[in-house]
Amino acid sequence: FSRAILQAPVYFLPPLLVGTLPVLAPYLRRRPHLAIPVTTYMLLVSFGIGLPASVACFPQMATIDANRVEPEFQYLGRRQLVAENNDGGNSTTITKPYKTFVYNKGL
Repeated sequence: FSRAILQAPVYFLPPLLVGTLPVLAPYLRRRPHLAIPVTTYMLLVSFGIGLPASVACFPQMATIDANRVEPEFQYLGRRQLVAENNDGGNSTTITKPYKTFVYNKGL
């Protein structure tokens, strides 16, 4: 589904603009040698506008359960101070494992 959304502006915007702009269609009929450069320019504009808009349709951050990641990451956790000795002795800490991880999906 995401691949279809990413390509939609490039597939639909240039033909729509070339065929429906009242100034552009007659101009290209009189000068057919300019059809390829104008269409190429429209494709570049479609990529420049459509790709960021298409990527923005999808969430950038995602979560995954800790039991679905690699074994060396499953038991990572946050250290919490349970008790602190006032006489300068060792403090008691526990490591509480993460249940889920949040990650950036990127492009």
